[in-house]
Amino acid sequence: MIPAMLSVHIPANIRPNSRKKFSFRRRSKRYTPQNIQVGDCGVYSLKFVECLALGVTFDEINDQNIQGLRMKMATDILAEGGNVVTDQMMAK
Repeated sequence: MIPAMLSVHIPANIRPNSRKKFSFRRRSKRYTPQNIQVGDCGVYSLKFVECLALGVTFDEINDQNIQGLRMKMATDILAEGGNVVTDQMMAK
């Protein structure tokens, strides 16, 4: 799903057009962000993929600011997809 989303949202003139097999390399644990708080791994994972896709560093994302990022992500998801429960309550 993520490759399809990236293809849709990244203009063709800045993304390479290749039919080669996809290859990857594992990042050393030393350079892979680690979180301490339980339950934040999903938010960390999504932000890590976002940073990799945008070519920016992940250095500013940490346990101190992950809660704010979680709330922003939840707000963005609800705003984009709509909230059926809230919509039903407002319609009454």
